[in-house]
Amino acid sequence: MVRMRKFWWVLLFLTVFVFPNRVKALAPTSVKDILSSSQFSYFAEVGVGNSANSTVISIDPNSSFPSKTTNNLFIGDTVSIGVGGSQNVYFIRGIGNTASLVINSGIAAVSAVAGGSVISTRSAVHTISFEPQSNSTGGYWQFLIKATSTSGEKSSDGIPDQNGFDLGTLIAGAITCPWGATASIGGTVAVSLGSPAVTSYYHVIQCALAPGGTNPAGTGATGTIIIGNNTNYLINPTSSNAAINEGGANIFNFILRHLDSSAQLIDQVPGKIALVEAVRVTATIDPSITFTIDGVGASDMTSGACGSGTTLSPGAINTTGDQVFFGSLILSSFNQLGQRLSCVTNASGGYVVTAYEAGVMKNINTATTIPDTLCDGANCSPTNATPWSVIDNTRSEFGYTMTNINSNIPFIEGYFKPFGIGSDNAQKIMERTSLPSGNESAYVCYRLAVTTSQEAGDYEGKIVYTATATF
Repeated sequence: MVRMRKFWWVLLFLTVFVFPNRVKALAPTSVKDILSSSQFSYFAEVGVGNSANSTVISIDPNSSFPSKTTNNLFIGDTVSIGVGGSQNVYFIRGIGNTASLVINSGIAAVSAVAGGSVISTRSAVHTISFEPQSNSTGGYWQFLIKATSTSGEKSSDGIPDQNGFDLGTLIAGAITCPWGATASIGGTVAVSLGSPAVTSYYHVIQCALAPGGTNPAGTGATGTIIIGNNTNYLINPTSSNAAINEGGANIFNFILRHLDSSAQLIDQVPGKIALVEAVRVTATIDPSITFTIDGVGASDMTSGACGSGTTLSPGAINTTGDQVFFGSLILSSFNQLGQRLSCVTNASGGYVVTAYEAGVMKNINTATTIPDTLCDGANCSPTNATPWSVIDNTRSEFGYTMTNINSNIPFIEGYFKPFGIGSDNAQKIMERTSLPSGNESAYVCYRLAVTTSQEAGDYEGKIVYTATATF
């Protein structure tokens, strides 16, 4: 009986004093890591058949390198191409197909060697948020993120890895901690997770509370750790999927740890991050140009289509897109009608509109002509517009001018000139050297002045307009 009592006292002593029950702290809740970009980094092998100075580079789709196609590359990306430490940086100007890309300049000889690498790193700012459920004065919060353990890969050399995040250019100054904690970057640690347990390596990013510092616990308050900025950040892993499985995410672990002031683990919460190829969305907008001619119409008879302070002749009401009907002319006077020219294009180089006449106006029965204008002082020509304000009582004349609405025209208001005869003498009358923001228009004003001795009859001429886009 005495021995039994002794046994129970010994058991009680061991339980209470030697092997006390460890009280597990409440784990933080609502733990998540939001990445500013979940796109895989790119790491492909230079294929065979490339040559120095070429701007088209092929990759090896059957390589052991992680990236098998160009599907995770985009125009404007920066790529490093070369062998070992002899890398050259280029910009992608186009994606030829799933095995070739176009760069901004001729490739260096060292970059054209088969077996070299094509690397484009993708990085992200990590925003880790959580709600603490316990507090340890002067304790530590640690964020552990998967680092590579693959043979031949280094977890902090600035080159993307297949099985974890590379430390890249991350520095402590690029880490923001909650509750006034101080940021630091540790080495890599081995952690076993799961059942059966799997051991992996993790980068350690730590936020240390000041001596006597605390954090809220169980109040619903959120702690936020921001890792990275616009300059210094972790590098996203590359895909480890086969080409046929592109579009399938790779999953990477992270761990949020809470430690006490003696750096003893209080609790930890594992989480996961999914990375995937970015989706290239392509579409084609066909080159287009629209050019229209329409009648100014009766509503614009006093619009100044032929210049400030001028009016159109009564025939304006009959003017259409392909007919300028002067009708009976007023002799020894200016007769004026107008049309509106409008052009729009999606060409980056803009457009140009030219005009010429097939020949001078002629009497359709006798072939008697109305000469083209010489303007005042006989000094205008198809290439040179000058004022025309005086009616020549000895010579009938036909000419034109342009009035701007919202386009670029090579005309001074009130200056006239004759049309060039034939396509070889076509002249620019509207022009845009960049992509227009919308429809651009100008008035063309036709002017006839005939003498009292001009042969009676019906006269006709033909004006040809051509609109050309610059792509």
